[in-house]
Amino acid sequence: MKIEDELRTWLREARAEGDGLVDVAAYDNNLAMAHIQGRTLRLGNPDVEKCPHLFLLVHRGELHLTVNGDRIGFEEPAYVDFLRNSRWEDVVLTGGFDAHLVMAEQSFFMESTWTIRDKITDGMQHFAQAPFTTWDEATARRVRLLSELIYDLLAGERRPFLREQLQALACAWQYEMWNTFYRQNQHRRTAGDAHWHDITSHFFYLAQTHCREQHEVSWYARQIGVSPDTLSATLKRTRGRTAGSILTSLLVREAKVCLRNPSLSVQQVAEMLGFSDQSAFGKFFKRECGVSPAQYKKEAGEEGVPKYS
Repeated sequence: MKIEDELRTWLREARAEGDGLVDVAAYDNNLAMAHIQGRTLRLGNPDVEKCPHLFLLVHRGELHLTVNGDRIGFEEPAYVDFLRNSRWEDVVLTGGFDAHLVMAEQSFFMESTWTIRDKITDGMQHFAQAPFTTWDEATARRVRLLSELIYDLLAGERRPFLREQLQALACAWQYEMWNTFYRQNQHRRTAGDAHWHDITSHFFYLAQTHCREQHEVSWYARQIGVSPDTLSATLKRTRGRTAGSILTSLLVREAKVCLRNPSLSVQQVAEMLGFSDQSAFGKFFKRECGVSPAQYKKEAGEEGVPKYS
């Protein structure tokens, strides 16, 4: 099912009270956005394991939801990222709400936000524990303007650089959210919270920043000041995976993001990802994904979402 159809189906199944507005616009199978207004809307339980990347921006009204068994509520502008590592239930908007509900194809979202990911590694594990935040008045105003601009582009005529425009604005969304997150959690960073500075966090910061050009575990171990065996043992204990396995996953993710960019050739992607030549990249990608980079790229161009993703 296409993202736009999936979003429309979910909204049709939602229970609404009173007159309301639901408008949906989309860009191919990459990004869909609903502008929703009304008195009360019960969205129910989002199936985050199956649906694309899903997040909610509430500009006005109240939001109540249950996450991992805890009932929480917001009475001010808020952002919620429905991460797959959490259990979401009974999502309800009330109080004359005005919000944007967004679905983004995962590769499109990753490609849109690659410039920020290497800067926020230390915060990711904390945000994952409570993936929502509230905004002050100035931030809320900027986020609303960004949301309205994105929706206007989605609903308007197709233009040559629409994909690039949408990706730039999606990245701006994320910068607003992370600016707020770090400002609200500054005390946790300055208090010397060990989780922000341990081997695991240091590795993930370096891996997110350098995985394109540095593929060897030994390089990361040297930067952190431990042996490769100690690094892998630590990650195996804390994350259940070795350093090499994590680096491979990150490199595959970056490869898929680059291959989905229609302006990049397979040779250019191989160079960007630090492979000695296109052949070495091809062997790596086929071993990990079961298909050649060229075939993956072809599927991406034809269908918007490769069946191998």
